Amino acid sequence: MSFRSSLPSLFLPVLLLASAPGNTAANNAVNRAVQLSLAESFVTANLLTSGDAVRFGFWDFDPNTLLNLNDDNFGSLESQELRQRITTFSLPYTWQTPLAETGNTLTLGAKAAYVENAQETQIISSTSQAKDEIKSSVSSLSAGAAFSRRLSTHWDITFSTYAHWMRYRNDTQFNTADSQAIAPAINGLITNYNADAWLLEPSSRLTYFIGGEHAEVQLFSDIHYVTGRTFNIDHTAHDVAPEAWYWSHGARWKHPFVTRILPGQNVWMQASRYDLGGDLEGSLGNHYYYEAGVGWLLDMGNRIPFMDNIGIGINLNYGSLLRGGTLVLLFNEG
Repeated sequence: MSFRSSLPSLFLPVLLLASAPGNTAANNAVNRAVQLSLAESFVTANLLTSGDAVRFGFWDFDPNTLLNLNDDNFGSLESQELRQRITTFSLPYTWQTPLAETGNTLTLGAKAAYVENAQETQIISSTSQAKDEIKSSVSSLSAGAAFSRRLSTHWDITFSTYAHWMRYRNDTQFNTADSQAIAPAINGLITNYNADAWLLEPSSRLTYFIGGEHAEVQLFSDIHYVTGRTFNIDHTAHDVAPEAWYWSHGARWKHPFVTRILPGQNVWMQASRYDLGGDLEGSLGNHYYYEAGVGWLLDMGNRIPFMDNIGIGINLNYGSLLRGGTLVLLFNEG
């Protein structure tokens, strides 16, 4: 999930190490490169499955072709191909209860998530027609709680903390003679290894309701900080302490006209800007990007366990490596 530090970019320092096993500088270069890539993989996977940041779906498209634009920040063939290599799954569930004090709410949450990036490429340029197969993934289980307090008719503030268990896994198949030659030097270090990590994610969100307490238009500012540590590792290069933050600002609109016509259904639209820092800075090709989306939700009414609602939507990303549009499935959307 680290799109800035791809596997091929790590092979040069590894080849230096392989050719000079006692070279301390080469060892340090390898460790730093692997540590950066692994830390970015954990925090980027967390961002992609946060439910508020980047959404993926079952059909990707370039908005330029639909809107007759020529803006590379809106989408490109390269970003569309990157999105098509990525598979994500995120199923959150929350339990909400009002507290004794008027306007206060406690929300307990849990989530299972999975992100996979699979590609076929030549790790080492070869005259062979064969390609190596690289698949990296992050699986996670999360649990946490959020406390919300209504400050006034217009203002609401929420503080939350979530804990994440995450497992990074790399599976690489070397299918050319050239890549097979370097496999002994990189297996267990860059390729074909697992690493576990725990992450803590405190966050705060300030919301302004235009028109009052039951308004359908919300302005929000939401900041998240992520810190953690790897464990259950076999190599010192995998001993990392991921740390990152992201801050989103935006507006969300929900309108009850659908509910009035079709009970149990609703529609929403949202537009946001995301600023990234720490190990997230640059991992998506930029330290900021924009997102906009629209969704149609169907209330499940407890007909399916652990599923409050299900829906379909369109998501647009502007300015990151994942720029472009996606038709998405929505689960337990807030």
